[in-house]
Amino acid sequence: MKDNDFYVTGIALSQFVYGAEALGIAGKETVKQAGLSDEHLLPTARVPEAQYEMTLLRLILASKNDSFGVDIGQQLMPPLYGVLMSLAFSSPTLGEAPKNMARYQGLASGNCGGINYQVAGPTVELSVAMTHKNLVIRRNMAEFVVTLYCGLLRLISTRPDLSPNHVWLEHTPYSDAARRRMESIVRCPISWSAGHTRMEVSRDIHELPIYGHGDENLRLARQLAQQQLQELDKRASSVESIKWHARELMLSGAPRRDVVAKRLGVSTRTLDRRLKDAGISWQELLDGLRVQLAIEYLSDLELTVAQIAEKLGFTEIRAFQRRFKTWTGMTPSAYRKQLLG
Repeated sequence: MKDNDFYVTGIALSQFVYGAEALGIAGKETVKQAGLSDEHLLPTARVPEAQYEMTLLRLILASKNDSFGVDIGQQLMPPLYGVLMSLAFSSPTLGEAPKNMARYQGLASGNCGGINYQVAGPTVELSVAMTHKNLVIRRNMAEFVVTLYCGLLRLISTRPDLSPNHVWLEHTPYSDAARRRMESIVRCPISWSAGHTRMEVSRDIHELPIYGHGDENLRLARQLAQQQLQELDKRASSVESIKWHARELMLSGAPRRDVVAKRLGVSTRTLDRRLKDAGISWQELLDGLRVQLAIEYLSDLELTVAQIAEKLGFTEIRAFQRRFKTWTGMTPSAYRKQLLG
């Protein structure tokens, strides 16, 4: 799978955007700066990974604190998660709740991440995987997931005293304050710089019953989750075709809507309608492709910034530099330096 095939859904974007706004950060304005729109905040919207990461980096920078992921993870917002939260509350035991959510996790994380929940003897392990390569995003995302899980554990069980046995985090603590903050959330030993992110929970916690659950509610929640996944796949089939042709044309020049429409055997009006149904405009699609190609090109040291600008259809290097800074908050040279470590 290519990098530009990765996406999250509007649920994942909404958690960080609305969470940031609760912290006094202009979340929706940041969404627009990343080339996205309010429609990308809808639950079944597909948000390209590059623009999602761009949004997160801007929000992290605006937060000016060492524990942004923790701050967002503490803001458990059940309405945002819709059917996923219904799956959790309809489960018979505390262990079945994350298992059911993990089964349909694509409704939030798309194909950019995954959670594996596995019973291992007297304990249960929850491991976290993600496609994000940016270390700042990975750190904040890992701390967000761990914090969110601990909050969910306590919310569903109505037991604020519950905690994992142990937590492993792939990164080092950003600061002593960030380390203490994380320890106060999980209330258990943490192994830092572990190279992976996972949690261990006792089998007793896993088997705690959830009072008020119902088999029929769980069946209906699973049915709705499956329908939403199918809707995401349906939207993807049309948009990915448009994106594929637009990208191919972009490699040799400026892609035009009428040319893409002709290739697909539809009118430009139909093409626009398909994009609108998927929650994205033609210009947003082009911006997403340009930033993805720009990042790909910047990883090739044989290409100068001027050559990359020309490849992307910019007549002046300064225009490309301004546009790239709008997309990422950094100049192409600064981004290349960070990309290559």
